[in-house]
Amino acid sequence: MKVIWVLENIKEDYSFYGKFNLLLLLASVRLWKKHYPNDRCFLYCDKMTEAVLYKMKALEFFDTVEQYTHNRNIDRNVFWAANKVAVLGKQTEPVILMDNDTLCFKPIKEYLDPEALTVYNFEIGKGYYPGNADKYVKQLSYKPRWQTNSVNVSFLYLPDPKFTQAYADLSLQIMEEFTEAKVPNSQYLIFAEQLVLRHMAERDGIKLRSLQSTYWDCDSWNFGKDHKRGIWSWPEVEMYAKHYGPSKKDVLRSQGDYDYDKEIKMLLNCINFPNLNTEFIKKK
Repeated sequence: MKVIWVLENIKEDYSFYGKFNLLLLLASVRLWKKHYPNDRCFLYCDKMTEAVLYKMKALEFFDTVEQYTHNRNIDRNVFWAANKVAVLGKQTEPVILMDNDTLCFKPIKEYLDPEALTVYNFEIGKGYYPGNADKYVKQLSYKPRWQTNSVNVSFLYLPDPKFTQAYADLSLQIMEEFTEAKVPNSQYLIFAEQLVLRHMAERDGIKLRSLQSTYWDCDSWNFGKDHKRGIWSWPEVEMYAKHYGPSKKDVLRSQGDYDYDKEIKMLLNCINFPNLNTEFIKKK
């Protein structure tokens, strides 16, 4: 299986890198390799990121590191994850795409339906995502009747490369059109990346499943009801896979249930690589 991580320094500045985020990336790939040593782990990144990982002595964590950028006319300040979608458009085989802040603590591939597009969780987007009445959505050249339900793609298994390429094409097209329309914020990135994927899967009759069987309600910012197309309900899912997402801010501030130093220690234990060099990286 080909497993992909994507990290692009859109700021082109070393202030982009922080110890916690880089350790999350490295723990993500190390844990995956622990469970699946024969999988091919790919990192797509920019030149600066490759140099930082080289200095950390961490390039060898990946089987292949490729420098990759795209030249689409997309506002990267708003659509900062565009390169992740662009990378998917180049794939010619089934792939798993891992967010850099997603950790798999136990093997999970055995639970996947090999024919089902699988995401981390389903989202209820009513009151949160822009819809048909939104002035920017109205300007899109592709005009289905948009629904507000979406998916979280912090874990994404894509079994059909033809569908993967079609999804990437439409998603990037929408990002370009939103860029031309000068959309104001990254909520439109989530629309183009996550809501579009849910729409296309349902439009094309693609079997769709999720790791987490508990809905996430975006508007109330809380968990909702359980559904039957997931594998584990929350919080059981986090025994197998955890996506930090917005919780990263709490970690950095040692707020809520998180303590920054304890999280760093946990990540270093997951990485378990004595030659790792982190001395030159800013703390947060």
